[in-house]
Amino acid sequence: MNTAIIVGAGKGERMNERVNKILLALADKPIIFHAIKAFEGCSEIDQIIIVTQKENIGELKKIRQKYSFKKINKIVEGGAKRQDSVYNGIKAIENANDDDIILIHNAANPLIDEKTIIEVINAAKEHGACVAGFPAEDTIKEVKGNFIIKTLDRKNLWHAQTPQAAKYSILKDAFEKAYKDNFYGTDDAILIERLGKNVKIVECSKNNIKITKPLDLDIANNLKNGSRFGIGIDSHRFAKADKPLILGGIVIPNEPGLEANSDGDVILHSLFNAISQSMGNSSIGNYADELCSKGVTDSEEYLKIALGMIKGYRINNIGIMIEAKKPEIDSHENEIKESLAKLLNIGKNLIGITATSGEELTEFGKGKGIQAITIISLSPE
Repeated sequence: MNTAIIVGAGKGERMNERVNKILLALADKPIIFHAIKAFEGCSEIDQIIIVTQKENIGELKKIRQKYSFKKINKIVEGGAKRQDSVYNGIKAIENANDDDIILIHNAANPLIDEKTIIEVINAAKEHGACVAGFPAEDTIKEVKGNFIIKTLDRKNLWHAQTPQAAKYSILKDAFEKAYKDNFYGTDDAILIERLGKNVKIVECSKNNIKITKPLDLDIANNLKNGSRFGIGIDSHRFAKADKPLILGGIVIPNEPGLEANSDGDVILHSLFNAISQSMGNSSIGNYADELCSKGVTDSEEYLKIALGMIKGYRINNIGIMIEAKKPEIDSHENEIKESLAKLLNIGKNLIGITATSGEELTEFGKGKGIQAITIISLSPE
């Protein structure tokens, strides 16, 4: 079982607010909402335990009910320091096995993504413990009495973030030893390091910032409200063998199909590439080739992979440009839009399709194949 402990029991004094910072608004919802949603939506997370100040427990229960968070198992009171709060969360886990993975995440890191969560879980399973972070880019100085005493080699320096994860037995031993030694660390990993255990680090997005000061909240709002755009292109020549022509998930009658190991749907392929590019991922071949080798040739199955990349985002609109001499796209435009709208679960009015023969200046315009170019715009939900 994989348990996420989301910790938000600090006072957040540097925010200069009267309420706990995790309840401040980020994109019109409490900061902690976004952290919870990321773990709630992750298929690898079985349960969530929230640790917060005693006076905020009622508010967190309202959030659980309002947004129908099903994985929140317990909401427990925090301790005097962060380490005490985390330990309260650990003690709240029932019937844990030694190899269960426990993830500890700051509620004030609201922009965590599913990809990082899964990578941290997998690394903890393999190595026993793991931390998310990113390499330092600035020059780091060690300072004493306001004078530099050493310049550190940044090649070996990382910014540690959360989630931090470990097998239950390792985490339990680490906390028990820390309390025995009266040791308080600045994060959870340092307690594990004191056991002499290796801690793997995996790189996360630099968007995974911790909100500590008002400026951090401004940055997080800008990141959360930021749109994403992607452009995808795909093309295939017409096949010589008998094969149906499929565009946008529909069969175009009385037209030759396209050469491809798959069904050759250039519209869905270009749409895949646009979605993947908008999320900073790779082209369709990196995902579909393996499925194709297993006999999965339906491009709708490939598109499902791309749609899985945009959890937490909504599609604003899609523009598709077709270059081909045949078929006559205009006569099939409405049917293609209906098919795409169903596949994407959006309105037809958000999909635009245009076509040209390009006055036969290219191989596509001369009737030797079809090229599709897709542009997509996404916004955070």
